[in-house]
Amino acid sequence: MTASLANSRSRILLFASFGLLLSVLTALIALGIARIESFNRQVNALSEAQGNKIGAISGLFLANGQRAGLIDRMFAAESPQARQAVLARYQAAIAAYTRAVERVRALPVDGAERDARDAAVAAAGIALALGDKIVALLMRGGIATASELNLTQAVMVDSRLQETLYLLLESSHARTTQEIAAANDGMRNGFLLIGAGGILALIAGIVIAVVVIRIIVTTEERLEREKELAEVTLHSIVDGVITTDAAGRIEYLNPVAERYLGWSCHEAAGRRLSDVFRVVDERSGSAIETLPLTGEQGAGDAEPIAVRLLDRSGRECPVRYSHAPICGRDGAVHGMIVVFHDVSQIRAMAQQLTWQASHDALTGLVNRREFERRLAELIETARTQRREHALLFMDLDSFKAVNDTCGHSAGDELLRQLTVIMLSRMRGSDTLARLGGDEFGALLESCPLEQALRIANALRETVREFRFVWEGKTFSVGVSIGLVPLTAASGDLNQVLAAADACCYDAKNRGRDRVQVHQPQVPDYGSRREELQLVSQITGAFEHGRFRLYRQRIAPLDGAPRREQHYEVLVRMLDRAGNPVPAAGFMPAAERYNLLTSIERWVVSSLVEFLGRQWAAGAIPHELHGSGERGFYSVNLSGASINDRSFPDFLRNLLTRYQLPSGLLCFEITETTAISNLSKAAELMHELKGMGCRFALDDFGTGMSSFAYLKYLPVDYLKIAGVFIKDMASDPMDYAIVDSINRISHILGMRTVAESVEDAAALARITELGLDYAQGYFIAEPEALGEEPSQRQTALFA
Repeated sequence: MTASLANSRSRILLFASFGLLLSVLTALIALGIARIESFNRQVNALSEAQGNKIGAISGLFLANGQRAGLIDRMFAAESPQARQAVLARYQAAIAAYTRAVERVRALPVDGAERDARDAAVAAAGIALALGDKIVALLMRGGIATASELNLTQAVMVDSRLQETLYLLLESSHARTTQEIAAANDGMRNGFLLIGAGGILALIAGIVIAVVVIRIIVTTEERLEREKELAEVTLHSIVDGVITTDAAGRIEYLNPVAERYLGWSCHEAAGRRLSDVFRVVDERSGSAIETLPLTGEQGAGDAEPIAVRLLDRSGRECPVRYSHAPICGRDGAVHGMIVVFHDVSQIRAMAQQLTWQASHDALTGLVNRREFERRLAELIETARTQRREHALLFMDLDSFKAVNDTCGHSAGDELLRQLTVIMLSRMRGSDTLARLGGDEFGALLESCPLEQALRIANALRETVREFRFVWEGKTFSVGVSIGLVPLTAASGDLNQVLAAADACCYDAKNRGRDRVQVHQPQVPDYGSRREELQLVSQITGAFEHGRFRLYRQRIAPLDGAPRREQHYEVLVRMLDRAGNPVPAAGFMPAAERYNLLTSIERWVVSSLVEFLGRQWAAGAIPHELHGSGERGFYSVNLSGASINDRSFPDFLRNLLTRYQLPSGLLCFEITETTAISNLSKAAELMHELKGMGCRFALDDFGTGMSSFAYLKYLPVDYLKIAGVFIKDMASDPMDYAIVDSINRISHILGMRTVAESVEDAAALARITELGLDYAQGYFIAEPEALGEEPSQRQTALFA
């Protein structure tokens, strides 16, 4: 506002109040009132500006506290879903935090306040970026890295931010106090000027004095509110704050500092900082000397220091602290501010997360990832330092019996107890790990082969002698161990683990409960490694859905037209290039590694699901025509599935779900498998036929032990082995065998199927003998399940 406008307003005020005063007195009073009014506006403006500054700084203090608190809650979240829920609140808090930073940035400041404001805005930006980085790592599962950032950088940045905000608050408060004092001096000068005007001026002075007193009271009330607001801000932050005077004597402790130091603000006031704030170096344990007071440029930019804080009673607490001088506008040091933060909870959380990332939750042993890391280190030291180590790969024997009999809780308890007794047999420098399921691994550092063999046998004997008791039942288990020496000639990590796995498998094949030492000169290990790679492919095929079903038509030989179709269902596995691998290429390895039943269950469930869709869509005739017999899809069953007591329940659940018609599903069992498991095969056949399934005896004739057992097996179809079909056109013996099997089968009420029909001559001979069905590449080649039969296949036996 200009001086003329101020004078105009002063005259209006004077004429309204003192119309009878002389012109000279009017001029004097007007001048005095103008000066008072000017100082009044200045005080109001200062008070308003100070209130805005304190509000902006307080807002940033609180927003930063909310942001840091939400990050801590994300660390403490027990699941990705809980962490995602906190993330939404964090993003909302970041918006408020950004607005608070912009309010601080927009504050009108100059001189020392500008430097403090710019430092606070910069620190806020760094804190925001670092917090977003930590949150991003937490949402991706990088908890250990996020924790490290939080410990090493976030705490320091937050301390720096709070320190700069406090300095900005102090600078603003000091400046406002000085300017208000100057305004009060101007008011007193106005009083002297007006007093010279005489009695009338005295009257006017009294009026003005009343006005001034009201202004002063209002100003003091505003200053008191600002002080209370500043104290509330300092009370609400999560860090301890200490301020001192220029002599290093304490002036103020916030409640957090009181709690950690054991001193009240009243008790600590006037004491030297070193008497109350006692810290020792974490590494050396030596006391840190009194913090220096300095006003040099950059003195407040020191990184926060990790120390242990001693409270009044001598209790220790890990903290990080920073300090900075409190400087006036003239650069003089008026005191110091110390800010410290408790890091004990963050450290404990980081240590827990680090432990969980490298250990098995059930047994407390190191997990596979940590085990492989340590194994890689031993392989490197064996190669570079010519040291000898040993690797043990251990697989428990008879563990499945405990799980199947008593449940997984018993199995878990058995693993925990075995962990304790195995650790008792190992050296302090050795590593025992749980690799998964009932598999364990051990690393024997600086251990020659002879000593490693002694340790392995001691472990084996300890496990064998152990007796596990659960709910009145007693179990004994064993362990098969593969031992691989780690020398300079050992391969890489994958090769060493494959060799150990192969040795363990060899130990199981040789009777279990034994130690098998790796012998690279034995050629069989190479083929075993290839077999293990094939097992890995089978496992990958399960995980990535690379099994496919094919079907091969079984053609009736009576020549009658019919809609119903007969097929044998075959399984193929796609290799990594997408090429189908026939069952003979992977089934032996699957059988050896106990994967056969899983594959057969997948085949059965996939086939039943396909047939269920076909039946519901009307693709399979609902009414019987022609021969009065429904077509079927046959699938092979191994001896493993025959001996699997849970297979009937598995099939019953499938058939109940998809409601297939009776007779549509047929199971093939080889003659050799049926004879080897005669009683169980008969039991399974009777149970499954009760569910509406049919049965075929596959590869009949290869066993040729006796026809007598056929009377005890409820077989619907007899599939004559291809070895007799291929040459029957030229070999009278094969012809006679096929003829006799066909006759006896028909007498027993079974239908016959000729396998491996590869040419027209064989087809003609089996038709001549009166066989019921033919199957082979001359009849139809396998096709993907769901495709329409080729024209050649359809026309051949239409």
